[in-house]
Amino acid sequence: MSVRKGQERLKNIAAQISEDIQLSPEDKKFLVTALLEIYNGEDAEVSLDVKAKRGERKSTHVRDMKIINQYINGLIKALISPYDEGGKNMSLKDATDKINAEWPYSPSAETMRRNWNNYRKRQERDFIINTVETD
Repeated sequence: MSVRKGQERLKNIAAQISEDIQLSPEDKKFLVTALLEIYNGEDAEVSLDVKAKRGERKSTHVRDMKIINQYINGLIKALISPYDEGGKNMSLKDATDKINAEWPYSPSAETMRRNWNNYRKRQERDFIINTVETD
């Protein structure tokens, strides 16, 4: 199971406990087993199935930045596209400077340009933001 799925499972269990909803037999067994393993000195992240693999990140910041970068890349594509394709015909520098000036939570213009150069060949003008992570 991925670390994200493990985190989601713990979030659901916590919500059920906080709302006094009875846990399913599988979730109850999972939680009891994990707590006993932790009591016996096992690593809590392993017992709760939220241990990140090498290179895997588990913070909400990383998850949020993936979505933000999808929006930014789509916006860059729209801004640099020619007028006849419905774009604004801006240069990459002008487009990233505009996004950076108007959206205070965006990465730096240089970072946006570097990310765009990595993703430009596979980013289409019409795009779908994937908010659910798939494995």
